[in-house]
Amino acid sequence: MESLRHHFTGIATKYLSRVDATRNSNQHEIGSNAFASILGQPGHVSVFLRGVFLYFGDGAEEPLRAAGQLTWYDARRHQPHRGPEYRLYYPDNPVTLKMNETDFCIVAVKPDNTVMIIVTPHGSTSERQLRWLFGIGHVSSDRFQTQEVQGARQVSIIEAMILEELGLEPIGGDENWLGVLLERFGPSFPTTAIFSQFARETCPQNVNSFGSADAVLMAWMEHEEMLFRTLERHLVQIQLNSGFESVEHFIRVSLSVQNRRKSRVGYALEHHLAAIFTAHQIPFGRQVQTENRATADFLFPGQRAYLDPLYPDNRLMMLASKSTCKDRWRQVLTEAARIRVKHLFTLEPGISLHQTNEMQAHNLQLVIPGSLFGSYSLAQQQWLQSLDQYISKTKQIIGS
Repeated sequence: MESLRHHFTGIATKYLSRVDATRNSNQHEIGSNAFASILGQPGHVSVFLRGVFLYFGDGAEEPLRAAGQLTWYDARRHQPHRGPEYRLYYPDNPVTLKMNETDFCIVAVKPDNTVMIIVTPHGSTSERQLRWLFGIGHVSSDRFQTQEVQGARQVSIIEAMILEELGLEPIGGDENWLGVLLERFGPSFPTTAIFSQFARETCPQNVNSFGSADAVLMAWMEHEEMLFRTLERHLVQIQLNSGFESVEHFIRVSLSVQNRRKSRVGYALEHHLAAIFTAHQIPFGRQVQTENRATADFLFPGQRAYLDPLYPDNRLMMLASKSTCKDRWRQVLTEAARIRVKHLFTLEPGISLHQTNEMQAHNLQLVIPGSLFGSYSLAQQQWLQSLDQYISKTKQIIGS
């Protein structure tokens, strides 16, 4: 993966004030001389910039998007005896119409000088994830605070998922692996199970080289992501070079690429979790149907024990697997009725306190990779479980 600097050069953050969010005209201005550090000084001439606006709610709905021209100028350019007063002007659009006082706002500048204005409710999962992505500390409600985006570190698979939510395309891939992939699979994708197995076989890290299941899982996920993007870019380029027979053909290919991307990470996560449980010699059933046709991703020690009415309920464990959580965690509550406390493994960073409080109230325990604990508050971290902790607890309960 490339660095975050590949996508952004600088950002400014603020909790919106009543003045910022007031909708008393068909235009808005944000006044902040601090923007000069990320946009440059406009001087005596107005600078016109392409603007992209996004509003993220705190549910599973798609973000609201809009585009428009921004004007960056000095409101005192005709008053040389006074100091500069820089303002960023933008017209109303569906995103600005949803802005409210206390909403979290990021003004993010891309290398081509496109400016993204991203807004999300205070305390939402999206705010937590954006702050984690950019390494944002304190946020003020009085003034915008700016920071340069550092470029040394490459983005992780989790950070790439957030960038895709923003409508950006992480490049990823490694052409050095293309020959190996084509020799193994030819010009097509194998099944997700076979591809995940290949990723584990070719990844330098394995269960024996790591003391942590969390670390090896993320190493496998990162390695598979790199392999997938390498092969996908090659196959899509072949299709682009050969062209399309019709508009319908183009739409079919496009939908196929998008659907494969959406489903692949979830399947990969499930495959790698199964490999880790097998390596730890934990008996389990996979995709086990329980009551009312509900299906548990992982059931310990397995379906036979679960269906045996004489088997003690307190020696049963389950784990749902979802690469991203959103509001879909509620689906897990209907799975495996014999098991009072459900467990859900996810790669989602920074889930809001409101959501995790709800999970606790419904006896749902969240399990995440240890490397993502830092995206949660200290209070939440006391409640979270890592994969290593879940494995230890499962062995203890089922007697493995």
